[in-house]
Amino acid sequence: MASRKLGKGLNSLLSAHHASEGGEMGAPLWLGIEQLTANSQQPRQNLEKGLDRLAESIRRHGIMQPIIVTQKPDGQYQILAGERRWRASQLAGLKKVPVIVRAAVRSEAERLELALIENIQREDLDPIERALACHRLIKEHGLTQEQVAERLGYERSTVANLVRLLELPGPIQEAVSRETISAGHARALLRLNGLESQEAVFQQVLHDGLSVRAAEATCKRVATGGGAVRHQARPKKPAWALEFQEKLQRRLGVKSELTLRRNGGGRLVLHFSTMDDLDALSQRLELEDESSELLQG
Repeated sequence: MASRKLGKGLNSLLSAHHASEGGEMGAPLWLGIEQLTANSQQPRQNLEKGLDRLAESIRRHGIMQPIIVTQKPDGQYQILAGERRWRASQLAGLKKVPVIVRAAVRSEAERLELALIENIQREDLDPIERALACHRLIKEHGLTQEQVAERLGYERSTVANLVRLLELPGPIQEAVSRETISAGHARALLRLNGLESQEAVFQQVLHDGLSVRAAEATCKRVATGGGAVRHQARPKKPAWALEFQEKLQRRLGVKSELTLRRNGGGRLVLHFSTMDDLDALSQRLELEDESSELLQG
């Protein structure tokens, strides 16, 4: 789990418990919490979500992953990745936190770029957050799509598709952020001209539970002058299943999906966005020891 899609040197982020006061090569450095400042180019949009749960987890188990920082000319350290952990650590009453110090950052564009890279490599950003950050690199800092793609390790087409998501109306962007629909659904909606058409098919996707392929077929038909085709809706869950799913989401603080099968069985899926969310979930399920071993392994 720890090594998946991580950049050079980031595997060391999962060994926070071995941090030292001296911050020798490859080891995290312990700094006073007041020495850190928030990132002026933070790409994450919702830093407060689940902060109380994360603070309680940190209070009980410490910080699983060091905070990534860069030193400023005034001696303070600005956060590149891990601002939620820093905020939660303050709520938890910590005096010091483990950090990894990046080389000095020369510009605001580089600060945004590094923060974006760190969060992307650790899969902390949803598609809309990634799109907004790429858009800022292009519009505010003058980079081309090719330059953004090269620096982030993307194909140019990936950057282009991300930025196009921002052409969709706000409610559809919010649905992508909440994972109510996927980025694939959103790209299909971009084939349509006009907010009315996009909204109509968006509502059909929600109502009928359309797959990405079915959404693409519907958008293609609407875009060429045909009417929307009613697809066979996925079987609706009984009221007790919806209630159980909602209660589980409230209790655990993560998105939960309950799928029922005709033979009486089913599947329960719990979603998490970051390793910190997984840590908080393990605490609620009383799996702290097993989670700690996984996250540090």
